Amino acid sequence: MPNGHEVLTERELEILRLVASGASNKQVARKLFISINTVKVHLRNIFAKLEVQSRTEATLWAIREGLVEDMIPPGGGDGVAVIPAPQPIEIKGRLKWLLALAMVSLLLLVALLSQMMVGSAKPYAGSPPLAPEAAISTLSAQSQRWEARAPLPTPRAGLAVVAYRGHIYAIGGEASDGVTGAVEGYDVQTDGWTRLTDKPTPVSDVSAAVIGDKIYVPGGRATSGEVADAMEVYNPEGDAWEEKAPLPVALSAYALAAFEGKLYLFGGWDGSSYLDSVYEYDPERDLWTAKTGMPTARGFAGAAVADGKIYVIGGYDGQEDLAVNEEYDPSKDNGLEEPWTRRAPVPAGRTGAGIAVAANLIHVIGGWEKGAPDSFKYNVRTDSWQSIDTPIEGLWKNLGLALVDTKMYAVGGWNGSYMSANQEYQAIYVIMLPALR
Repeated sequence: MPNGHEVLTERELEILRLVASGASNKQVARKLFISINTVKVHLRNIFAKLEVQSRTEATLWAIREGLVEDMIPPGGGDGVAVIPAPQPIEIKGRLKWLLALAMVSLLLLVALLSQMMVGSAKPYAGSPPLAPEAAISTLSAQSQRWEARAPLPTPRAGLAVVAYRGHIYAIGGEASDGVTGAVEGYDVQTDGWTRLTDKPTPVSDVSAAVIGDKIYVPGGRATSGEVADAMEVYNPEGDAWEEKAPLPVALSAYALAAFEGKLYLFGGWDGSSYLDSVYEYDPERDLWTAKTGMPTARGFAGAAVADGKIYVIGGYDGQEDLAVNEEYDPSKDNGLEEPWTRRAPVPAGRTGAGIAVAANLIHVIGGWEKGAPDSFKYNVRTDSWQSIDTPIEGLWKNLGLALVDTKMYAVGGWNGSYMSANQEYQAIYVIMLPALR
């Protein structure tokens, strides 16, 4: 989502805080001395600016940004968001305290059940490498948060996967007949795929990010095998492509993140070596700028934005799968401060993992070959990792991962052959509780 603190007005922030606290439109109108219709207009504007489609999504954004402090935030343990329901219940005397005690007990029960549902969500203790024959992909019976959805029509790996307004877009990658420019859109509501306009330049080992109403796809490995420098931008509303300023250096296998209206591209492969370079792209000026390089040169890493920082995780340096986890603060990349900080490494090396964020928990799915098959989630505030179940047992790498509302979608990948996987993961549970007063 965009930086709501910058795009929302003070009035919109005020309304969002009330809505996130469980207030109905009528209650918001009464508290702010405005009409219900005015509240509805403000909410439509808020949804559009935050690029969300529901009160739940807006509420989750408000929790993540710390706008509502009297909630139990998601991501504190297992992605359980507890939100007061509208219409507070009038309770007095001893009954109120009994009900409050019951609600606390319910929260503890929710946390316990969540741990049970995650199955393997525990501090990582390591596990032995699988035998080669164990690399055959099968569904894990313990993956209770996962559910198989409609398969990707074009099985492929090294594709870009990104979410935009309730849809998942799978772009490019390498399929059985070679590098492709295929673009397929997935509607999470109907569980259906649609073939869209192909990317003009077919590429693999590529990533994508959303800024505003556009999807940006820089570089990649072209059909010829050479590395490309083209920046192609997709408009989902018009199903059309346009070209923007090319990369300063042709790159593939980079990590990419959108942060405060700009793109940040980390490392990658230039055709001869893995790089530590960092580039910032400003879409308003259509301009790339070199920034402070990463401490670790690598490709096939993943990047994610959480708690106001960018985390670049895992990757490959030409020798081994890396467990490195490096935090980048763009606000400190000013020539006077050090923008990079080492954080707790991944419990096992990851290359070509799917990486996405839900409520300040960075999920790292797949991306292993020789190490342990677990996937992981990283709590940026406690600088700690937990292992989580993976729906595919065995080799699974070069997939894409994207978040829509409270669910993640792990799409495509490689397990010895090109995969049509589309696995849905319940990243956050939202529980509505009555507010006592």
